[in-house]
Amino acid sequence: MQQEKATGELLPLPNDFYAQAEVMVEKIESSKGDDREKHSENAKRMLLNLKERRKQKLLTYIAYGKILPVVIPEEEEALYEEIRAVLDKSAEPGVSKMRVVSSIPEVLTAEGRKIGPYKQGEIIEIGNSRDVEFMIKNKIAEPVNQ
Repeated sequence: MQQEKATGELLPLPNDFYAQAEVMVEKIESSKGDDREKHSENAKRMLLNLKERRKQKLLTYIAYGKILPVVIPEEEEALYEEIRAVLDKSAEPGVSKMRVVSSIPEVLTAEGRKIGPYKQGEIIEIGNSRDVEFMIKNKIAEPVNQ
């Protein structure tokens, strides 16, 4: 938590960090001792503060188009993708049809969005003009006349 407070960067955390944290809180709650309730409340408060700080950082990353760290919890990645999708939808009403010219696994664009996996010859619809530009520039796909 101290490292997270000390930096404006989003620090990498394991994929299942929040699940692990919940297990830890449950262990504290089921433990014996006079301080059990106090420790449980402290752990919950620390976890809530961490979540809020990381949400703020995610929004900053989105606002400035920064790439996410390689490893972040699943919940944060889902939130990031959901917000990006909403923003991309409102900013770009058009959808482009593309033909995949090179099979690729799931890749990360320079802006931190995931695309793929795609198979050669596949026709796909892309709603983000930056993704279209990325795919053409990297010879992943070509536009299909609609």
